[in-house]
Amino acid sequence: MPPYHEINANINEILQSVSPMHVTEYDWLVQNLHRAAEADYQRRYKNYWRLNGAGLSQQFCQEYFQRLQEANNNVPQLSILVNQLYEIPIRPNKHALQFSFCTKLCHMLDRHLPIYDSNIRSFYNFRTPSYSLPVQQRIAQFVDFHQYLVTEYNRVLHDGLFSESIQVFRQRFNPRHFTDIKVIDSLIWASRPK
Repeated sequence: MPPYHEINANINEILQSVSPMHVTEYDWLVQNLHRAAEADYQRRYKNYWRLNGAGLSQQFCQEYFQRLQEANNNVPQLSILVNQLYEIPIRPNKHALQFSFCTKLCHMLDRHLPIYDSNIRSFYNFRTPSYSLPVQQRIAQFVDFHQYLVTEYNRVLHDGLFSESIQVFRQRFNPRHFTDIKVIDSLIWASRPK
């Protein structure tokens, strides 16, 4: 069982590591999603979701934001999106799975979808698929884990495992566009060692 009780028991300390900008910047990105084609939006999105440090090519970023812009709130199928973006080199002759960024794109189009990143992976003790596996098998394992997250977050909400912590988060930050799923993500992220 993931250590939800540890987050609940330490909620006030955990929330001290959440910057108010984490909330206001996310709310701005959601509110201004229609501006996804604009350079200022893309700069802020890259900074918030940490695309800047990933060494992504300009072509990859153009394709990424084009998909975000053209989706019209239609969430792409995650496995298809990961495959499509894998085909775009992040550097000359270098392809890489950008699963985390794909889940972030899908989340922006449906904020009830969880996000995958290294903090979530660590919290749930998910072993990343081996690089020795064919890319399709790696993608399938990532997508299976994401589906686990969908089911698990819904269970957490249904069983009230984070009810008080979610309420404390909302009282402290007064977010406008955070779903309970995004609050769970933020709580897990803030609880991980930095």
